Amino acid sequence: MDFSNTWFIIDRNKQHEVISHEDLLKLDAHAYTLLQNFKTHQDAMSEMSQLVRQNISVANEKMDHLKKSH
Repeated sequence: MDFSNTWFIIDRNKQHEVISHEDLLKLDAHAYTLLQNFKTHQDAMSEMSQLVRQNISVANEKMDHLKKSH
């Protein structure tokens, strides 16, 4: 399978990133967690945006819960 034009969503340093296959090969394999791969950069960015929105929603729910408990 040719991964040269593949884009990946990774988790590195507790941050989501979209990275090309070429750049992924430059990383230490223990420095990131591979989450998903996509055929296009746009697809990867769209999915990452969704993940970020979910993380924001979860954080807001936690903050609301903390506000209610005080």
